[in-house]
Amino acid sequence: DPKIQSKIVRVRGRLFLRTGKMVNKGDLALSFAIHTGDALFVDRISYHFARPDVGEAIVFKTENIPNIGKPDKYYIKRLVGIPGDELQVKAPKLYRNGELITGAKAFEKNANQEGNYPGYSYRGLNRQHYLNNPNATVTIPEDSFFAMGDNSPHSSDSRYWGFVPKREMVGKAMFIYYPFTHRWGLAK
Repeated sequence: DPKIQSKIVRVRGRLFLRTGKMVNKGDLALSFAIHTGDALFVDRISYHFARPDVGEAIVFKTENIPNIGKPDKYYIKRLVGIPGDELQVKAPKLYRNGELITGAKAFEKNANQEGNYPGYSYRGLNRQHYLNNPNATVTIPEDSFFAMGDNSPHSSDSRYWGFVPKREMVGKAMFIYYPFTHRWGLAK
């Protein structure tokens, strides 16, 4: 692709990708927001030996999620509940087992409605099956998980289509390698 090649430069024998971003010492150099069409590396091994951690960006298949409406796809969402957990949304905050959820920076940013994080909401009440009002709770059944998007008001997630079966888990998102934009880097 000539557009990408024009952004590659050689400095002292090494190749660099010119992104147009300047980073000062101590600044965040890599960040991400995963969008449709992003290509990423997924750790497909760890979940065979250990249960996923709440807060991880998980990748799963949609084949056996009946209400998802898009069979045979891969989705990526933030894991917010594991078997036995009880979840509740009191906009803009998400609670896990009666306490403000922890485990990812995105949880804190949503709770405080920082930047592009609008907080957890009840948007789409007529279609939302779970967590659709401040009194609603959901308990995650065995061999299932609950996944939500970081942009709650605009995310189709477990609140709409239900639980992610354990057998559909693919792995943990690790690194976004395409496109070469501000989203390139470690998946957090």
